[in-house]
Amino acid sequence: KQIKSIALGAIPFIAILILWFISIYFKWMPEWFLPSPIKVFKTFVDLLLDGTIFKITVDSVLNLIPPFLLAMIFSLVFGVLIGTSSLMRRIFFPFIATLYPIPSIVWLPFIIILFGFTKEAVWILLFVSSFLKMVYNMISGVRNVNPIWVMVAKNLGLNKVQIVFKVIIPGALPEIITAMRIGFGSIWRSAVAAEMLVSGAGGLGRFIWNAQWAFSFEKIFVGVLLIAIIGLSIEILLFKKIEVLTLEKWGIIEKD
Repeated sequence: KQIKSIALGAIPFIAILILWFISIYFKWMPEWFLPSPIKVFKTFVDLLLDGTIFKITVDSVLNLIPPFLLAMIFSLVFGVLIGTSSLMRRIFFPFIATLYPIPSIVWLPFIIILFGFTKEAVWILLFVSSFLKMVYNMISGVRNVNPIWVMVAKNLGLNKVQIVFKVIIPGALPEIITAMRIGFGSIWRSAVAAEMLVSGAGGLGRFIWNAQWAFSFEKIFVGVLLIAIIGLSIEILLFKKIEVLTLEKWGIIEKD
């Protein structure tokens, strides 16, 4: 069953690869603009062997970690506070809901004016990007916790802090994990865009930006491929495992 699922999921990728080869064979586009898959693969191997891929990948990941961890902590705290307090919700939720749909990259010019073309500017942008996405969804998750569970906990004599940690957070776990995924997707996209514009940030975005100005389109394809591989790897190796282990721990799903 798993092999069949993987095979079905591979169909679109195989179709695109075949179409890519056909396009190269019939020269539908100039090769300098659309390099062959073989040339892209060779460039990937060369960049892997000379250490470039390792360096730009590490730079991008290091740009992500500090703002994402901070955003995750703050969004959980504010998500619980706003989700459980009607007063806090009336004060802050309209503000968060207003900022939520605004693309985070629009704040970059203001941040650059204040902090310059620095890593700190990128971190602030990424924090804002992931915080707004995560806190919005965490508020929803907290509010969706079954109120009967809270009433039972109160009747059993649990105080507010115990209710938060033993009832509300476990009850909202599926939405919290979903919020983390959404936050990571947002911060990953914003990181690549910010790296393109902030020269001091380095990373995959700056690599693609430099390749564009050098008309090295095979390197651009390598950069895009790396963005997809890293994003998919983090989803499978990190978030999927966190989801399974956490939900098993709290008894939301059964162990295999």
